[in-house]
Amino acid sequence: MKKSLICLTALLIVAMFLTPVYAKTTLKMVTFLPKGDANMTAWMAFVSSVNEKAKGELEIKYIGGPETMPGFKQFEALRNGVVDMIFGCESYYGRQITGAAYTHLTRLDPIKERENGYHDFRNTLFKQHNVHYLGRAEFGVWFQIFTNKSAKTLADLKGQKIRVSATYEPFVKQLGAVPVTMPGSDIYTALERGTIDGYAWAILGNVQMGWVDVCKYILKPRIYQMNIEALVNLKTWEKLPAHLQQLLTDAMIENEKQYSSIMADISEKEYAQLQAKGMTVIAFSPQETKSYVDLAYKAGWDEVIKQNPELGPTLQKMLTP
Repeated sequence: MKKSLICLTALLIVAMFLTPVYAKTTLKMVTFLPKGDANMTAWMAFVSSVNEKAKGELEIKYIGGPETMPGFKQFEALRNGVVDMIFGCESYYGRQITGAAYTHLTRLDPIKERENGYHDFRNTLFKQHNVHYLGRAEFGVWFQIFTNKSAKTLADLKGQKIRVSATYEPFVKQLGAVPVTMPGSDIYTALERGTIDGYAWAILGNVQMGWVDVCKYILKPRIYQMNIEALVNLKTWEKLPAHLQQLLTDAMIENEKQYSSIMADISEKEYAQLQAKGMTVIAFSPQETKSYVDLAYKAGWDEVIKQNPELGPTLQKMLTP
């Protein structure tokens, strides 16, 4: 009996030495939107999934949103290793990567982007900036133009003062409207005072920001896709054991598959909510609707190709079915 106990103890000691012991890895993460924003739904689900599956070996620690670090400074902080991970808006840093922001122009969902080689191609671009491209935890959220001036045709949009960011500026110019660049935080007051006639924005966030109270119309044609990406500092990524890299990769793919339809459903509900709160949808004729959508993508890609004549056509080909 004593001999058996000694053998068992010896086996347990050997097993302890042979079993890998991993120190807990914590990834500091910031986001360009506050935690409660609807656009964060898929991403926070990803974070929870990773933290659960890692079973204490890895933790993505949410440091904060733009109240902690301004959104426009987060990519630089990631690149320099101040933070390990960001959920960021490509329009904030796209010019640093390819000379122009373009991911909103994709016509493919994240899984198709992986299948046709675009995901790996995008990652190659990011690696030059000490960043690993993990994926897109949000798809199915579109953009529209909202205005206080009614319009029956595209010609009626000429001269309207529309708030823009770099994402929409080329398109708004092509419509003959006047682009006005300002942060989203200024939109409410600008609409209220008549400084702008309307604004371009994603379908999500309008109710939360209160703009529905000071804006009358939604232009029905839907354009573009949400341009938010999940990025990891490259040095941080390379230090992770292979199995944790795989865990993050698999969780991202799973999230992309699951949440594309969920985010689309959330968007449809807000679209209905905007109308229930009094906003009127302006529908153009089928021909003008097609012209509107075609112009949105043409203006966007023309700008990308203008900024980067070598890379632009390749990106357009990869992201257009």
